[in-house]
Amino acid sequence: MPGVEVCERCGVPLMISRELEWGNNGVITLKRSPQNRMILYESRVIDNLFRGIEELIGIPIEHIVIESRRREVRKYIERSLTPEVRELFARSRGGLGQSRDGAGDGEAENLRETVKAVTRNIIEIGRIYGYGDSRPSDLWEKGDPFPWRANIVRDPYSIPFWAADALGSNEATEGIEQWVRYEHLGDDTYLFVTYPSEHPVELKERLKRKKYPFKPGNIVFERCDGCSLPVEVGRYEWRPDQGVIMDPDYGWRMAVYGPSALEAVLDDLEAELGNEIPAAVIEAERRFVKDRARKRDWRRGGLTFNRLSALRGMGNITSFEADERRLSLTIENPCLNLLLVGMAQAIYELALGMERSRYEFHVADDGDLTIEVRAD
Repeated sequence: MPGVEVCERCGVPLMISRELEWGNNGVITLKRSPQNRMILYESRVIDNLFRGIEELIGIPIEHIVIESRRREVRKYIERSLTPEVRELFARSRGGLGQSRDGAGDGEAENLRETVKAVTRNIIEIGRIYGYGDSRPSDLWEKGDPFPWRANIVRDPYSIPFWAADALGSNEATEGIEQWVRYEHLGDDTYLFVTYPSEHPVELKERLKRKKYPFKPGNIVFERCDGCSLPVEVGRYEWRPDQGVIMDPDYGWRMAVYGPSALEAVLDDLEAELGNEIPAAVIEAERRFVKDRARKRDWRRGGLTFNRLSALRGMGNITSFEADERRLSLTIENPCLNLLLVGMAQAIYELALGMERSRYEFHVADDGDLTIEVRAD
């Protein structure tokens, strides 16, 4: 993709090394906001997980997903905008395309081009993070007063999350509440459009951002000489021109995103619908991982699982014991605990060639997650 700087040694976009920090404790954080956590995780699990929950409970949950995710995106974009850019969008709040407030045609055109450049920069961030091939719609050429509100996306990493990404970005730049709709154009291509609107009122005060206390760790990554990222990060296929990140070992599509939005949705669903939600989440993840993983990938023992967990920002596995009767592990600094339980269950079943297993898990007061999987 033209304009995307990459590390000369490992080929990873330099924005990744500028924005993200892979710690020695199994956590990926934003350098500018170390308490904000990110993960490099399989993206297809998002929509599959929510579809599975909807099938189980028989009611739509997409509006909850969008509301939760858009908050995180809005905060991220707001932190990224300089005062000058904020002022720019404040001037364009009434729409582009017409001279106003005494501005001449030349000034209006300069304003339009500058806003378009800012919009493209936000889109580029999404491409580098693996969110899909996003392009501005033809509203820019048609003289629409709010052309940035519509985007065409090929291969979105998640439909509800991309809708929320567009919503949170536009709310951050315009400074007004909006909502979003999308339309399938065919060939895994979608049109996303935001518009001024209130959010679902019942969700505004209920969803809270999850905070993660971090313990120190002793994980040692071999670092790239060019950008200091773990060399394993360079093994992924970064395709910013397509908005895609691929894991070459498993053939999985990856994306960089914050786990707190997904955690908040799952917590809210459990509060609303009862104790059956965690079991449904674990089962959905177990099936998802088991359907995609290969047996030989999980026969390498705890070290490989530990490195995989740390590289993806899912936590630090400090204990790993496995035999033909059980798998037991403890994870410091975990996130997406229910997905980790489902993943561990799938790995154990794949390694032993069994159809079903039983699991137990416990979260200690200090946040440590202990998982035990047993053969039936």
